[in-house]
Amino acid sequence: MSTHGEDVVAVEVHNRALRNITNEMSIALVRTSGSPVVTESKDYAACIMDTIPEHLSAAAYLVTHFGTSLVGTRLIAEMARELDDLRPGDGFIVNDVYKGGANHQGDVGVIMPIFHGATHIGWGFTNMHMLDIGGAGVSGVAPAARDVYGEGLRFAGVRAIRNGAIDREWEEFIATNVRTPGPVLNDLRSMISGINVGARKLDELVGSIGLERHRRLCETHKDLSEQLLRERIAKIPDGTYEAYEWNEFDGHGVDHLLRIKVVLVVDGSDLRFTFAGVPQIDGFVNAGYGALLGSMFVSVLTSLCYGDMPMNGGIWRPVTVDVGPPGTIVNPVAPAPVSMGHSEVGMRVRKMTRDVLSQAMALSDDPVIRGRISGKAHDGPSMGPILFGGNQHGGRSVIVYLDTALTGGGAATLQDGQDAYGSSGMTGSGLPDVETHEALDPVVFLWRGVARNSAGPGQMRGGQGVDLGYRMAFVDQMSGPATMAALELPASGVGGGYPGGNEVCWVLRGEEADRMLRHFGTPAAEEQLSGLEPIPGKMGFIQVQRGDVVVTRGGGGGGLGDPLLRRPAAVAEDVRGRYVTADHAEAAYGVVLAGDGSVDADATGARRLALRRERLGGAEPTRDLLAPASIGVAVVRTESGRWACGSCAEDLGDAGENFRDAAARRETPIHERYAQLRMYVRRRRSEPGVVLREHFCPACAQALVVDVVTDDTPTVAAPALTAGTLATA
Repeated sequence: MSTHGEDVVAVEVHNRALRNITNEMSIALVRTSGSPVVTESKDYAACIMDTIPEHLSAAAYLVTHFGTSLVGTRLIAEMARELDDLRPGDGFIVNDVYKGGANHQGDVGVIMPIFHGATHIGWGFTNMHMLDIGGAGVSGVAPAARDVYGEGLRFAGVRAIRNGAIDREWEEFIATNVRTPGPVLNDLRSMISGINVGARKLDELVGSIGLERHRRLCETHKDLSEQLLRERIAKIPDGTYEAYEWNEFDGHGVDHLLRIKVVLVVDGSDLRFTFAGVPQIDGFVNAGYGALLGSMFVSVLTSLCYGDMPMNGGIWRPVTVDVGPPGTIVNPVAPAPVSMGHSEVGMRVRKMTRDVLSQAMALSDDPVIRGRISGKAHDGPSMGPILFGGNQHGGRSVIVYLDTALTGGGAATLQDGQDAYGSSGMTGSGLPDVETHEALDPVVFLWRGVARNSAGPGQMRGGQGVDLGYRMAFVDQMSGPATMAALELPASGVGGGYPGGNEVCWVLRGEEADRMLRHFGTPAAEEQLSGLEPIPGKMGFIQVQRGDVVVTRGGGGGGLGDPLLRRPAAVAEDVRGRYVTADHAEAAYGVVLAGDGSVDADATGARRLALRRERLGGAEPTRDLLAPASIGVAVVRTESGRWACGSCAEDLGDAGENFRDAAARRETPIHERYAQLRMYVRRRRSEPGVVLREHFCPACAQALVVDVVTDDTPTVAAPALTAGTLATA
């Protein structure tokens, strides 16, 4: 790779220096913030940019902000061109989704210019999820709001910081309009301190090598990142790939399923994404441009950048994004509410992007690229109640437990999906100790662990979500909104892998809560929960009283490959580890266990054959079911231009047609099918329904693809490769 005449060692030393700067900014944020959302869950970001502005480095704790930081800093850079008094110590507060590119109003950013002497050399960006930002919701989440004005304070690039301190009048204004003024103002000061650290370190770096060489090296870093990403994209077959998702919104009295579509065109070393969505609604799910951009790029980064590529402006260059006409859920206009757009439509965008990338990468000739496919992560925070009220210390608490956002990761070719994964963009996030919650808030935790049977079945299973329960104590009541993103449409698998289970939340009161405590840890407690109606996915207001028990279960990640190809010993190990139950092992994997927990080989062989017959409508399979040459690549394209089964090589039709049409197909309402598999997906009681469409090889009965769609959705399209593209079996 060209280093533009620079010594390769000098290039790497400079790159590491930039990375160290953003890492030191992150350390400053954690050490100066008092919020567990920052110190434990790591819901923040730190970046430095040049004056263009383009990224020079970013701390990868919440990767979605790789998009929001770019949009926000571009806004401030444009504003700065109109200013004649920009100076060191100035700072701008940005959290407006429409103008400033924020994920949502709760993610407040501080942007400050960085100088070397009298020369403006770049921008510092820090961001945190605030415990509160005012408005009808709590902590920037407002499911009851009908427009953006009810969701909280919005700062569209306000210069509220002078000489490195918050202006006294702005400080008073903010303190008057939020529920927890102390922590909020402290976090703003924390973000200023983080940028101060970055500015000082960048000034020292430039002073040591000279401004012109620094700028030349920055351009070299960006060019190298672009070159490496383009080399990887070029190994993907040119063509058109598409996917669908549906955003759930059961608030405001209407149970919506909001359709979203993405079309990916791979053209040489370019990726072109086109998103389309239904018209925007008066609910908080609409995703602003920064949230969509960051969500999309999370899947690009985790699929193609591998963690070995510096996060700078170069990796934006091969990727273009079209969000379509204004006024939709993927391109909303004010006053549409947007306070959970990043975790609603944004998360669905992330899943769709991974879907089309996995489709494309599975057809690559390069084994490394094929080996990067994966099931979808659940990527939908099952936050449940978000509560505000008094606490045992005589103060006020905001309960926004990101523990509940630790859902299952997607299965990968080398390993099962990560349990308690979080989301694909939370690469550096942590899990607070329950003692931290109990020390700060009026709660007593009853349990916290993995949610059994929540992982998507597959040759490699998905990751499990988190199952937790806590009891309200010490105060009479707390209240606030409640939100969950995915109850009816789970994270789908890849290459015959099945979707994960979905999230769910119960609030047990009175005798229900007492019965749970009496039977705590026994099968009777589980039976009680299964008979209770969970709370709706979106609630503008819920009240939790002393003694009530809140139970939340996160959804699981999608599986990879046919579950009948999973090693029986691995299934038995999951049963012993209490990750899955024995009845789920038999229903989903065809693995029968003996009384001592070991695999009954004969019974397992018979059960798996019976399941294959069921897949073919009772017919006998005519070919053996074998693991594909590349794990999770259930359908291949032959040199003769045909689709074929990746297991037995059965012909599945011309590559210009849809291989699904040649497959054996079974369609079932998903809640019914998942009850058979001993998994949970909430039953949808409105039209359209949600179905599981399973497609199997007509010869060996391998699961080729398992689609989660509404019952009025036409057959999902197969990849359409550009004429002349060669993808071999």
